[in-house]
Amino acid sequence: MNVERLQVSLADAAAEVADRVLGAVGGAEDIGLADYVHTGADTTTVLGAVRLIGADVFAPHVLLGRPVHRDDAAVVARSFTVYPPTPQPTTRQQHVTAWRDWAVGRLLARTDETSPAGSDAAPTPETAAALLDGAKTWQEWSATAAQLSPLALPGVGGPIVAAVFAGMRPLARGVTRAVLRRDFVTAARLIRWMALSSSNGVRQPLDPVLLVERIRLYGGTGSRLALDLAISRVLLRMEPA
Repeated sequence: MNVERLQVSLADAAAEVADRVLGAVGGAEDIGLADYVHTGADTTTVLGAVRLIGADVFAPHVLLGRPVHRDDAAVVARSFTVYPPTPQPTTRQQHVTAWRDWAVGRLLARTDETSPAGSDAAPTPETAAALLDGAKTWQEWSATAAQLSPLALPGVGGPIVAAVFAGMRPLARGVTRAVLRRDFVTAARLIRWMALSSSNGVRQPLDPVLLVERIRLYGGTGSRLALDLAISRVLLRMEPA
């Protein structure tokens, strides 16, 4: 018997995946990506949402030491089959996506699931330099760092993380600008970098704990924003909200 697939938007599916990750970071047993795939929602859209959330699907594993459910890892691997990485990125956005894909492949390789070809292929270090060190302004630098925020997780490492750790001044400027403009989504993404670098002993020009609380109080709702804040709270060893 064929099961009719429920058509959902990519935005709704991404919010659902983010909520599931958020629940696991907050103490739920697992994410249940495989369960979501089998709820009747359009599979292609759900897999697109998994690609969109990126390395954050592994947040409960790298932050809390939770095992990655084998079926969930298989869903991540399948998402690369349906939406394969760009083999030779050329544009700035394609390079950002390539680094995000690399982070997913790097964490997927820790599981029992075989990483799809190309998912963990590291872009060149020169790409990282071009994206961040080669940014013409601090506004451009911070905007790119925000796009790369899924790499702000323990265990990812690599030249992007090193470049952000070396850029605390433009990072602080970017956070301040985003907060003043009430662009809380961007602010939360950049604060993740502050939280990760702080957890690694990097001195901060701004207090990330106060920033997390400000965004929590005034940033409104949103699954993606809530997940970014939850990840920062764990990195900063703050009490659950």
